[in-house]
Amino acid sequence: MRRSHGFHRPWRIWLASLFLALAFLSFFAFLGLAIALPLNVGRAAGIGSLVCLGISIGARLAAFVLARRLVCGLCHGTVLSEKKCRKHVDAARIPPLSHRATTALQVLCTRSFRCMYCGTRFRLWK
Repeated sequence: MRRSHGFHRPWRIWLASLFLALAFLSFFAFLGLAIALPLNVGRAAGIGSLVCLGISIGARLAAFVLARRLVCGLCHGTVLSEKKCRKHVDAARIPPLSHRATTALQVLCTRSFRCMYCGTRFRLWK
């Protein structure tokens, strides 16, 4: 068993993964509040849904800007951006999610991830 490689920009990938998770959660909160909007007579659900939509768009933009230059140190594939390239056999993927979402969750929960293009394991911090 080989030891994981150290990733060269751990704070940037962690922050981009955090923004992706925030965008995902705020989008589902927006959907929930938008569905509840016709049921409520108050303005709180409408304002809350617009705030959640703004947070979702802002978090996606921030994640896009941060993840633009995050590349694997070995294969130079983009770590948090999926391309049409063939994925590695050992690439981790949780079935209802994409490779990018799985990588973001791995970074946030385990502080390590596996490159989806070359299959190399990376750790963020020692």
